[in-house]
Amino acid sequence: MAKRQFQLSEQEQQAIQEAERQTRDAYELKRLQGVRLYGSGLSSRQIRAIVGCGERSLRQWSRRYRQAGVAGLKSQWQGENALKLSRTQRSDLTQGLQQAQPDQVISTEMRISQGQFGTVSDLQIVVAQRYGVEYTTRDAYHALLKECGFSYQHPEKGYRSQTEARVVADFEAELEKK
Repeated sequence: MAKRQFQLSEQEQQAIQEAERQTRDAYELKRLQGVRLYGSGLSSRQIRAIVGCGERSLRQWSRRYRQAGVAGLKSQWQGENALKLSRTQRSDLTQGLQQAQPDQVISTEMRISQGQFGTVSDLQIVVAQRYGVEYTTRDAYHALLKECGFSYQHPEKGYRSQTEARVVADFEAELEKK
């Protein structure tokens, strides 16, 4: 059996341990731990049992570490494939919504509400018309609104036309002073 060529110095192991403490990505943590254990001389069988990876992955991670250091073990996934709207389309949507009033973006006949402010339903119409995209949940539109720099306002459930009890009490107290 050939002797392993991959060995980590004490400083390299400490740098990897620091990266392990800082990461919030479980897959990145797995790669960092695998490389650290592999470089410390632990057997491949033990590492595979601890980390839950294959021999091939372990060697590939070690190779990437040698080529690029800790940065080579970071996740490369950006989530672009999961986006229904590309980053360019999202930027275009943000600019369009911030520069125009809702009635300038959607024709009056198509708008759900006729108020001054846009609604989630209005955003849904704009996204479908401009980009041909429909999200399956309202939460996705809420997230899109937030990304565009807008907040979603929940309407109050109370009846607002009645004067609040505090205002009435203040008024009566003022009358008693006179």
